[in-house]
Amino acid sequence: MKKAMMATWSESEESSKEEKKKEVANMCFMAIDELDEVNSNFSDEDMHDVFEELYKDFEKLSLKNISLKKKIQQLEKELEEVKEKFSIVEISKTHLEKENEILRKKNEWLTSSLSIFHCGQKYLEIILTSQKCVFEKQGLGFKYSKN
Repeated sequence: MKKAMMATWSESEESSKEEKKKEVANMCFMAIDELDEVNSNFSDEDMHDVFEELYKDFEKLSLKNISLKKKIQQLEKELEEVKEKFSIVEISKTHLEKENEILRKKNEWLTSSLSIFHCGQKYLEIILTSQKCVFEKQGLGFKYSKN
C-alpha cells in the first residue's frame, strides 16, 4: 500500500495587493511505500498470472457489457413501439370520447322526443274518450225520428 502525502508552500516574500489576489498555492505530492517487502516478494510470473486473471475478468465483463448494450437497444426499440401504440390509443380515446358525447346528446334528444310523443298520445286518448259516438247525432240540433 502506498500512502500519499501532500505538502504546500507559498512565497514568503511580501507582495502587493494585486499579487495577493492572484496568489497560487504550490503543491507537492509524495508517495510513501510501506509495503516494499511484500511487493518485492512477487515474481514476474506471479504478476503475469494476476494480469492474465484480470484480463480474463476484463474479457468476461466486456462480453457482458456488449450483451447489455444490445439488450438496451432492444428495450429502446420496444419502448418506441409502445410509445407509438400509446399515441394511437390516445387518438382512439379522444375519438371515442367525442363519439360518446354525440351519442349522449342524441340519446337525450330521443328521450325528450319520446316523452313528448307519449304525452301527445295521452292527450289524444283523453280527447277520443270524451267525444260522442259517430252515429249519435244529439246535441247538434238533430231531432231523432223513429223511421
